[in-house]
Amino acid sequence: MEADKLKKDSLNLLETIALSVAIMGPSASIAITVGMMGNFVNYSEPLVFFISMIIIGFVAVSIVKLNQYFPSSGSVYFFAQKTLGKRAGFVTGWLIILAYLMLGASCSAVATSYYQNLLSIFDVHIHWKIISIILMLVIGYLAHKDAKTSSGVMLIIEIISMGLILVLAFIIVIGASKTTGLSIEPFKLGENSFSSIGYAAVFGFLAFSGFEGASVLGEESKNPKKTIPIAIFCSVLITGFLYIFVSYAQVLGFGISPEGIKAFTSSETPLGELISKYLSSKFSILIMLCVGISFFSTTLGCVNAGARVLFTMSRDCMLSQALSKTHKKYNTPYIGLNIFISIITIVLMANVGLEAIHLGGYVAMTGTLALLLSYIITTAGAIAFFHKNKLWRNFQLIIPILSIIALAFIFFANIYPVRAFPMNMFSYIVLVWLIIGVLISKRKTAFSGLQ
Repeated sequence: MEADKLKKDSLNLLETIALSVAIMGPSASIAITVGMMGNFVNYSEPLVFFISMIIIGFVAVSIVKLNQYFPSSGSVYFFAQKTLGKRAGFVTGWLIILAYLMLGASCSAVATSYYQNLLSIFDVHIHWKIISIILMLVIGYLAHKDAKTSSGVMLIIEIISMGLILVLAFIIVIGASKTTGLSIEPFKLGENSFSSIGYAAVFGFLAFSGFEGASVLGEESKNPKKTIPIAIFCSVLITGFLYIFVSYAQVLGFGISPEGIKAFTSSETPLGELISKYLSSKFSILIMLCVGISFFSTTLGCVNAGARVLFTMSRDCMLSQALSKTHKKYNTPYIGLNIFISIITIVLMANVGLEAIHLGGYVAMTGTLALLLSYIITTAGAIAFFHKNKLWRNFQLIIPILSIIALAFIFFANIYPVRAFPMNMFSYIVLVWLIIGVLISKRKTAFSGLQ
């Protein structure tokens, strides 16, 4: 195999889908985001997921089209570079790197929390930081293998965990239909305001974050111009309907009433409580194990995707040339992988006084805001490029324009009005990161004579 190149044509359609699904981590996301939404929209979580799926679908149109023209391991960085220039490309890549770092750290933290709780059931008590170090070592081992190995592992994990959660959801819905009856109230706006829907939608985006992950396999998947678009749309549709159905089941499980909503939003493990109520404690342990593994899988997906963005930016001379080196045996970007694993581990170890589950929530919000900005820039680039080349005209521009408006609304709904500490820190971190990226991009482009 040629040195310093990724392993070409090594992944089929299912393995390509696996990366996008793994980064989203549907079984992991549904376990925590639904309860978070309840603090802002009561029992309208299925409606928020439906709205989020539509908006993500609109964004996916641009990213799918860009994949058909510019398949690359650089994902949104490469798309923005080709459509808006080197500076915009660097800033977009800089943002997606932050997003993958924070989302990876978040999922690793929550995974350790689940494992810590599982061990405590058997009267084994280990500090979550020790567990997180072990997890990161396993992730490092799998990530350095070829992409086919890690994609296969991620796909198996998600199929098993999603299947078990769907079993629980069907049991709840069937049980509710025979007792209290089904209701369409969770799909109504009710007393919610547009701002509350907008704030809750950030958790919807957190659940979908990484749907574009398959884009980084543009140089490793077979027939990428066809495979990656199919993978992205399948990922959005499959996970979208899963989120809507399972969130609806969770709302029914707790009850559509003030008491039910209070119990739902105050629970740190709503799925666990529902399992205990409708099934058995043994099944609860199995679900907790699978959800923890799903969070682990998502961390692995973020590390794989982020390292490939670093690889492409390095190859384009936008970052250190060392990052473009690949493993002699597996052709994986091992230096970028090591950097991602090291930084995520530092984030986990450096936190003071926070439990793993709370740390996971904080860094996830930071990553989601960075992701929203990268989506906005990428979609703007798609509009500029395809309109300029007369590939999109009139009504074809409506969907990407609407997606930018929706993304901008959700972003600003989460930074203004300014929220109390520590919720206000998410936007400040992203702002500082963005400014640093802009300054570096100016220096890089000035040095190389590029515009």
